Amino acid sequence: MKISYMLSKDVARNMIVVHPPEPRKDLLLSRPAEGVYLGKTRFLGTPVFWDPSKLINPHVAIIGITGSGKSYTVKTFITRASLIWNSNAVILDWVGEYNNWVKQAGGRVINLSKEKLNILDLVGLPKHSRIKQIISAFDILADLKSFPQERDEIEDALENIYEKKRKPLLIDLVKYLERKNRKRAARLLKRFAAEGSDFFGGKSTLDIKKLTNSGLVCVDLHGLPTEEMRSLAGLTILQYIKEFMRAEGMTEDSDRRVRLFVVLDEAWKIAQDERSDVITILREGRKYNFSIIIATQNPTDMHKTIFSNIGTIFILRLILKEYRDYVRESIGYSDFVDGEISRFGVGNAAMNMIFSKRQTKVSTFLLDRIDGEDPLFIYKIRGGKMDVEIEREQFIRMLYELGLNESQLEIVRKEFEKKDGVLEGEKVVEILERFGYSKSSIISFLRQLGFEEKNLIRVFSLVKMRKATKGVVNVVMEE
Repeated sequence: MKISYMLSKDVARNMIVVHPPEPRKDLLLSRPAEGVYLGKTRFLGTPVFWDPSKLINPHVAIIGITGSGKSYTVKTFITRASLIWNSNAVILDWVGEYNNWVKQAGGRVINLSKEKLNILDLVGLPKHSRIKQIISAFDILADLKSFPQERDEIEDALENIYEKKRKPLLIDLVKYLERKNRKRAARLLKRFAAEGSDFFGGKSTLDIKKLTNSGLVCVDLHGLPTEEMRSLAGLTILQYIKEFMRAEGMTEDSDRRVRLFVVLDEAWKIAQDERSDVITILREGRKYNFSIIIATQNPTDMHKTIFSNIGTIFILRLILKEYRDYVRESIGYSDFVDGEISRFGVGNAAMNMIFSKRQTKVSTFLLDRIDGEDPLFIYKIRGGKMDVEIEREQFIRMLYELGLNESQLEIVRKEFEKKDGVLEGEKVVEILERFGYSKSSIISFLRQLGFEEKNLIRVFSLVKMRKATKGVVNVVMEE
């Protein structure tokens, strides 16, 4: 009985070798001219191609902690799609992460804080349809649902100003409400048209339709002063793109190339609301051959409806169990895959692909590594009993956002180069302390990198020990 039980355990342990949790090869393989190459599966080494003709829809989500390789995956993906299908890409960049890369790739960067975007443009829609979209945007960003009377007043005001002006502006809407003594309704919208930050109050300087056919374009939103303004700009641009694609009409079933990729990076405010046009676009994108790519470090920023309407999900490293549980409950996968996700290094990924022909029970599987266009330059930080890996450029960008200047960044680079890209966590702490950063800000930074609490304690304990040892040495020398 005992021998039988032990044999059963051995067989169960080795089932992964006998039946690797991977889809059939014919679902993953495509001709190079028909699919985007991503990498190879971990167990059988099968090349994985992203072929929209085999998938339920062309939408993509990329999830992972800071430094796990999200932006690298986005860049690789849209670069190869452009080479294969001559696809266009519009990146709506909430944090200014893609500017340098887009310029280097020969694309165009638009700083929206230096432009005007008239959110009342009709973009070829009937007035009542555009009014519905505008009200929907303010439902999300100004919480109009909590102010039903003011919501009705704003909707009525929109009807009136469209009757009086051919191309009204947001400031016209605010002034109309003020003239009608609907001051509370005016106040709800006035913050989007305040003096000095009137990005939405003038005639549009952007030709959104042209941008959708201009190759690689990054619309940099991070210069706008508030998250609400960034989200209103992003949501409006999405609404316009949706209408332009609808106007171009549906494509033949035989033509499954993706004409346009729209990248939303850290667009949490418009991705976590079920009323958002993001959901509508996800449901309609396949018909018009355009794709949404959503990238985020916090999966709870994405509404579960988004998960249920996305054909491909990349899950990179996720440390927090609550984040892994959220993703797992949304798409479902095994304990084994969940454990691997928590231990991933930079560029490792699990993939969930929903094929249009349901001929396999396996939808989530492991990639050995995202095979990118350029080599990943990895820094490794050792702290406590864990190693944190992060892409070099991502790490430098995070230090820049922390406030380090160019000379300080160069010091950090040299420290890593001296140690072949590997540095102890306590050394990183000592460097930041030398630059004048407080313990609380350093802890916050290390948490962003993915350090767990128990390892933070070990790192700072070692820093304290080093200081104490240094003090004893100094005393001896002085005597």
